[in-house]
Amino acid sequence: MSPDRNSPTLYCNSIMVRVQQYLGLLSLLIPLIGITAGALKWNSAVIFALNVLALIPLGSWTNRSVDASTVGGSRAVNEVLKSTLGNSVELMIGINAIAQRRPHISQSVILGSVLSNLLLVLGGTIFFSGYDQKRLRFDRTLTTVLSSLMMVVFILLALPTIMDIFPSAKATPEDKILLTQRITAIILVILLLTFLIFRLGTHAAMFASTPFSQRDQVHTGHQPRQSQIVEARIPNLYIGKGLAAIILAVTSASTLACTYYLVGSLRGVASITGMNQSFLIVTLVPLLGNSVKYRSIVLGSRSYNQIELGIRAVINNVLRVTMLIAPLLVLVGWAFDQPLILRFDGFEATTLLLSVVVMSYLISDGRSNYFEGLMLIGTYIIIAFSFFVRPEVPLNVIYLGA
Repeated sequence: MSPDRNSPTLYCNSIMVRVQQYLGLLSLLIPLIGITAGALKWNSAVIFALNVLALIPLGSWTNRSVDASTVGGSRAVNEVLKSTLGNSVELMIGINAIAQRRPHISQSVILGSVLSNLLLVLGGTIFFSGYDQKRLRFDRTLTTVLSSLMMVVFILLALPTIMDIFPSAKATPEDKILLTQRITAIILVILLLTFLIFRLGTHAAMFASTPFSQRDQVHTGHQPRQSQIVEARIPNLYIGKGLAAIILAVTSASTLACTYYLVGSLRGVASITGMNQSFLIVTLVPLLGNSVKYRSIVLGSRSYNQIELGIRAVINNVLRVTMLIAPLLVLVGWAFDQPLILRFDGFEATTLLLSVVVMSYLISDGRSNYFEGLMLIGTYIIIAFSFFVRPEVPLNVIYLGA
């Protein structure tokens, strides 16, 4: 093709890049408007809508700045940074819920994040990566290790629920359940640190091996040999480290402020719209707050022909939330004398367990196809609708404590 034909295309591409940059900067006005609406005590539905929409651009800039800040740094520090600020929506909502004496909101956002990752995001990744292929293949050994670890973590998180639903002859005292929750949180943090040693040290090659391309497999009929070892993650655009640190500080503070007003507006939104608070915090908030990250996983797996990248990213997201964010919120509540017990009711515990079991079963053989992805998406839609029609659960069912 001649340069004359190329020039209009290049010009249009440059215009689109500039438009996207300007739109990205203008999107930063949404958090400012949301915070202003909360400070001026506007209508609860307006405050909720503005602040939940503000999480979308804030999530985009947070993810970019976290990625830029981790370039060339210690891998252990990078992992902790991605686990905390990389999941700023769950962390900030949990902190604000504890501060406003509504700790049940903390466990609801954790539940919503896990369900959306295991069902919707993983299903979308498998579907978009495999709708034009007969079969998807990925590393069976690694996914088995990660899914087994995830199962153990969920059993530990479910201990307070099990103690409450299946009591012995005498009901376990509340302070003993709270003590069990705090010990579990400490053990989960220790397990996370050990997992970092396992992942970055003793078994680094297992986690750093480059997944093979599906298209290469189709063309050659066998798995190609890998010539290099790279960190398995979804690529993203980077910005300067100095600027990234400033952006990260600003977006984190803005996310904390937006989620403060978001949590405070939930009761009003529920009374105005007739929706229960569980539906709002389990479905809408995680989806909108993490929409940029979810989109990166789904489209990145398709663009780079690496379904394994998407599966690893999904499982890593879930492990970061359950092994660090959840225990951290329990410890924060302990430090501020606001006891937090991650005690789910029967319906929530069942949906959580079934999600883990279904996900583990579908990826256990190292093969998948687009229909299995649709099955996961359909399961998520049904569960979300169940939360929508389900009556509000009394607070003393999911949280008992001072």
